[in-house]
Amino acid sequence: LGQETPPDLKESLAIGPRGLVPGPATAAEEWAFSPTLWPDDVLPALRPTWEAYFTAMGDLAARLLRLAAVALGLEATHFDPLIDRHASAMRALNYPALDGAARPGQLRAGAHTDYGTLTILAQQDRPGGLQVLRPDGSWADVPAVPGAFVINLGDAMARWTNDRWVSTMHRVVLPPADAGPAARRQSIAFFHNANWDAVIECLPTCLDPGETPRYPPVAAGPHLMSKFQSTVVPY
Repeated sequence: LGQETPPDLKESLAIGPRGLVPGPATAAEEWAFSPTLWPDDVLPALRPTWEAYFTAMGDLAARLLRLAAVALGLEATHFDPLIDRHASAMRALNYPALDGAARPGQLRAGAHTDYGTLTILAQQDRPGGLQVLRPDGSWADVPAVPGAFVINLGDAMARWTNDRWVSTMHRVVLPPADAGPAARRQSIAFFHNANWDAVIECLPTCLDPGETPRYPPVAAGPHLMSKFQSTVVPY
């Protein structure tokens, strides 16, 4: 958001997209598809479990985008050829219980929107959780419903729909000071992205007569990389 804030109070383990880069690639694309550094000597069971979950989330995202296509007046399969080599990532997040006072303005995760099409989040019900920004500028708590996922729309979907559907501004707040060890919170976020070379441009059903697109067309991969470059992620 262009604001200077203290680092988020969280730890994470992330994997990038699975599979090889198809054909000639830029340095940025090769970085995005580079092999995950698995801690096989410490957690040998992690990789097969993690990859199975990643695959399941990719399938769920495809189903959700078929529903989105119908809701937007398109053929249900409209997004299928744009996500069949999706450059998605998945992150396990650990928010430790606080062992001291946070710095001024410090949160577990500062306010932000996600970059891709949508995010599928599994979250624990713990003090100091997820909040989303309401249209009136207030923040609303997002309950952790047993057996349910939270779905956030990302920036790519906002560009596709000409802001008919906006990306979800959200944050993770600090727990109460007296929460103690019970405040430790964990979640898994699947960040779904389109194919690296998929063009994100205003959908024809999201442009009213006389209206112009709010965003120029952009390839999904370079758009994603520009978002990374605007934060602290090197490549």
